[in-house]
Amino acid sequence: MMLRRSTAPMTPMTLMTLTLLLLIAAALSTGASAQRSATGLASRLTKRPGSSSSSLSSSSSGGSTKSSAESDSESGESSSFQWEELAGTPGSGIGALMALVAGGYYALFVSQSSHPRREVVKFGAHDDEEEDEEEIVIEDDARMDRGFLKNVEIGFSDIRMTLKQKKKKKEDRIILDGSIRGKARPGRMLAIMGPSGSGKSTLVHALAGRIKDSSRVRLHGSRYVNDEPVAGDSQLPSAFIEQDVTFFPHMTVKETLDFRVELRLGKKLGRSARDDVVHGLMEQLGLTGSANTVVGNAKIRGLSGGERKRLSIACEMISSPPVIFLDEPTSGLDSYQASQVIETLRALADSGKTVVAVIHQPSQRVFSMFDDLLLITEGRLMYYGEVSAVRDYMKRLGYGCENETGTAEHVLECVSRVSNGGGEEQRRSAERIERLATEAKNAVARVKVGPSDGNGNGNGDGDAQSSSSGGTASAAATNVTAKKQRKRRKKHFEISHRSGANAPRQFKLLLARALEEVLRGKGAIVIKTVQQVTVAIIYGGIYHLGNNQASIMDRIGLLSLVAIGAMNMATAGTIRSFPREKAIVAREISDGLYATLPYFLAKAISEIPLVGVFQAIFSAILYPLTGLQRGKFRTFLGLTTLHTVASMGAGLLVGSISPNSDVALALFPPLVVLNIIFDGKNISEENTPKLLRWIPKVGLIKWGFEGLAVNEFTGLTFEEPKFGLQRRGPPVATTGREALERFGLGTRTVGDAVRAQVNIICACWLLSWLGLTLTSQKYQVMLTPMI
Repeated sequence: MMLRRSTAPMTPMTLMTLTLLLLIAAALSTGASAQRSATGLASRLTKRPGSSSSSLSSSSSGGSTKSSAESDSESGESSSFQWEELAGTPGSGIGALMALVAGGYYALFVSQSSHPRREVVKFGAHDDEEEDEEEIVIEDDARMDRGFLKNVEIGFSDIRMTLKQKKKKKEDRIILDGSIRGKARPGRMLAIMGPSGSGKSTLVHALAGRIKDSSRVRLHGSRYVNDEPVAGDSQLPSAFIEQDVTFFPHMTVKETLDFRVELRLGKKLGRSARDDVVHGLMEQLGLTGSANTVVGNAKIRGLSGGERKRLSIACEMISSPPVIFLDEPTSGLDSYQASQVIETLRALADSGKTVVAVIHQPSQRVFSMFDDLLLITEGRLMYYGEVSAVRDYMKRLGYGCENETGTAEHVLECVSRVSNGGGEEQRRSAERIERLATEAKNAVARVKVGPSDGNGNGNGDGDAQSSSSGGTASAAATNVTAKKQRKRRKKHFEISHRSGANAPRQFKLLLARALEEVLRGKGAIVIKTVQQVTVAIIYGGIYHLGNNQASIMDRIGLLSLVAIGAMNMATAGTIRSFPREKAIVAREISDGLYATLPYFLAKAISEIPLVGVFQAIFSAILYPLTGLQRGKFRTFLGLTTLHTVASMGAGLLVGSISPNSDVALALFPPLVVLNIIFDGKNISEENTPKLLRWIPKVGLIKWGFEGLAVNEFTGLTFEEPKFGLQRRGPPVATTGREALERFGLGTRTVGDAVRAQVNIICACWLLSWLGLTLTSQKYQVMLTPMI
């Protein structure tokens, strides 16, 4: 079996590269055309009825200097920001920039929708003779006939994994020693058992092709599907259920299944048929009574541990996989819940599924539900055969169990190494492990795994009749005759992992789920509301702005604090939540439910409505209490909302490139410090190191503050200090425009701040998506067995 992946004429990465090149070109053209931009905008506006030429002179860098009073009067007329002019400003580059980003996203949308990820598994002889080829395409659909894949037998041999030590002088650590060999057969349940740290979870991850990619890991071995070899970089046609499966906590059981069924089968089944699938799964897995219960998590009361495990199984059963791998499905459950989960797996096995599960310290009732057992310790095979034979096998070797009800516990004791007993006890346990390993290696060599050599021998080293290490297990005959094998044609079996919904449909479903999660998080909404109200009242209780000279610095201080506070709260909240959600999303993307781009756009957009609501609450309290300029409230609200969205974009960027929430939170303080330092007031451009002069151009606090300052000061007049009184602070400024000039903002406009923050949002979203894509989970390739 070999693996190849189909490629589209133009991949998403190619389109991404082209988009980035176009964005760079647009950014370069923006600076060169700044002068033409201002002149062009002025000429357009002068043609509008009711617009005076004098009011436009302030927007042109070549305009003549006027008296401060006249300038302030005219700027007051033109101070209201023309939002509708944003995307259409000639020569500014922003319209082209937004169009390019949108075009790039759309092209990627189409590319990911039109060319889904596919895996092609080749079965058959691989000689040099020219043979006919037959290609069979099987969609990932529960309704379709999968042919022989209804009964899938998984074989494996010579599984070896080593971990390179960080210190060069130390030898590589052996996790699995290469002695592991066996089969998982349809209609049967294979239990992988062993002491803690024996390599059980590593083995099931290796068999499922889910070992995380690492330069320190070396993985060797062979895997087979119905006696045909599988390429090392191929995942088997299976479902894999992790030990700790997390879900979106505010979704109910039915909504969780509805969502996955809609994405997996939506294109092939009608609404009523999809409902039947969901109800059938809930009934089969005992979740009907919990259909309207939220999944929950450690902080939100929801499903029990056993119900959550059964829900994870139900989610994987939507596509009706022939093989199911599970990593400790009973971990953290009491005996009753563990029994329920294993009974569910037993029913699936009885329906023809191949079930492979890691079990840690099972009760005798749970242990007896399994058909076959693979026992390992320290990465070495101790036993492979039927569960019913292990007791007699141990007895034959002199390690009998007198109490039949404690077989599982006794078996684990036999393969556990004594480390804290006396010297004699340690020696006996070491001898016992060595003998069990030798006996198992000799016995398992007779197990036929992989293609026959034409004489009925698997791998050319045994007979056709499979034997367990206990001598009682047998496998169904799966060999083809020598004549058929000589004439066997190549067959291409293609498994499509694409979603059952196209990209726009994925986006719609993901946006609906994201909005539901946001709106149902009532605790978070209450906390954020109280936070906004409290901060606004604190500001209002301290700042009482008038029109005297002292109010100039007070306004600067207040607006600076508003920008810093909004950035801190938005960025910190996103950084805390996004990495946790990313773990769920990574699993769903790996399962082929949807592409990265629709998820990211839905995630980014879903947060905006509540941002507007929170900023409206904050602004409505802050404005009257502090005495900010009347008539500028709507622009103030728009600017704070835009600043918050830009800050959330920065949070998404940090979260997307961080492997976990701890790393993301560690990156948060440096991000805040850099933004405060380069906010335009704390260090001059001349004294900024050349390597860091780009930071102010993308400073969140800088552009947030400058937009608020220009909006507030434009149109204001200030009182002259009374005769004989000592003036404090900067020189006298009688108008808002003069005050802005004192702080180096005389040429700034609200539009400059808006354009800069829109650019920041676009860049953060683009880089976040790219980071999420590049950091998506990759799996280790299984190399050929070591000789």
